[in-house]
Amino acid sequence: MRKDTNEPEVIEKNRKEKKKSFFLQKKDKRVKVEPVDEESGQNENAVWKLLLQKVQIKAVVVVIVAIVIAAGCIFFVNTNYNDYEVVEETGVKNASIVDYVPYQNSLLKFSRDGAVYVDEKGESVWNETFAMKMPAADVSGEYAAIADLNGNDVYVFNKEGKVSSTTMPYKICDIAVAGQGEFAVILEGEKENYINIYDKNGEQISEIQTTIDKSGYPMDIDLSEDGEKLFSTYLYLDGANAKNGLAAYNFGAVGQNENADRLMGGYQLEDMIVPKVEFLDNNTICAFGDTQFIIYTMKEKPSQKAVIVFEEEVQSVIYNSDYIGVVLPNKSDGKNAASYILELYNTSGRKVMTQEIDFAYENVRMSKDEIVFTGGTECRIYTIKGDLKFSYVFQKNVKDMVPTGYSRRYIVLYDNGSEVIKLRHESKKE
Repeated sequence: MRKDTNEPEVIEKNRKEKKKSFFLQKKDKRVKVEPVDEESGQNENAVWKLLLQKVQIKAVVVVIVAIVIAAGCIFFVNTNYNDYEVVEETGVKNASIVDYVPYQNSLLKFSRDGAVYVDEKGESVWNETFAMKMPAADVSGEYAAIADLNGNDVYVFNKEGKVSSTTMPYKICDIAVAGQGEFAVILEGEKENYINIYDKNGEQISEIQTTIDKSGYPMDIDLSEDGEKLFSTYLYLDGANAKNGLAAYNFGAVGQNENADRLMGGYQLEDMIVPKVEFLDNNTICAFGDTQFIIYTMKEKPSQKAVIVFEEEVQSVIYNSDYIGVVLPNKSDGKNAASYILELYNTSGRKVMTQEIDFAYENVRMSKDEIVFTGGTECRIYTIKGDLKFSYVFQKNVKDMVPTGYSRRYIVLYDNGSEVIKLRHESKKE
């Protein structure tokens, strides 16, 4: 037999206990809660208002922090630096016969006697000695290859040092390396020429034979990042006239199924000589001529993407994976007109920037975000958008200035040494 209870009072008591338990849970999350007035919900509403205020305050703080960060980024990007401080200074022996190539956000220095990898702090990571008459280097990813032009030796390196050294059967005319360490060489035989491909350990992968009267004489080659595609420029005879042709090869599965020599396509160029070809990324190639450049895309087979023609002869070319730049003579008749014009194009062939260069530069190079001009004792650094980031006249002749992995740190190369510097802005005193 059920005991007689006051059921409405029990239900009301349970409701109060549940409501009290809910707000005590909120209290564990650092929300101060007053006892609940059972006749009104005022305190409950006050708690929700407090929670809403906290959320709104946090949102405002996040927005303010984002604005501060964005403003800081804009400041550092747009700052015009006019001074520097030396972070590290190193000497270079026989600087007149030393050459340099950007490598791993720093430098690979090489000469007839050997090579040394210098990190972004200016410190030597590894040093390898060899004997070459005319060393030439190519870099892709963490691999670098140095070949003795008109000689027979090829050395392959990565960040840890030497990977392999290989002696070629014929004289070397050119070299290109891929991101996995595979390398291709143009070899000059007695009756024919060869384009041979080797893995990073020097084991031969493929061989292409060429002759001047049939396929032509190979002038330049380049490998894709994955090492599966090769693009080359040839000089061949058409009767008594010398003409230029381009050829694309695929050494992957697609090329293997296409034909025995892996040729995927070719182009005959009229009234144009292309001395240089370059993979901008794994599927995009640029062929550089004296008065124009041609962009090709090649995921598997090549196809022409854009042709850019100039009225004047190109003085210098620069490029990275996203942009192609050319320096042209400025033909403006203005009294104070700059000597040169820098034009920048994206990989679709659209012009994205034009900038006047008003000093006699001798060297220009392009990193991911910047373009560095050096000449005599002067240096100018421009952003991809054309903004002047750094302008300075040094006390001695500057051979080159190479960006490192830090936004304001560079390696400056002089005739008799090098310095790691950090850019700064010095306010001019009146």
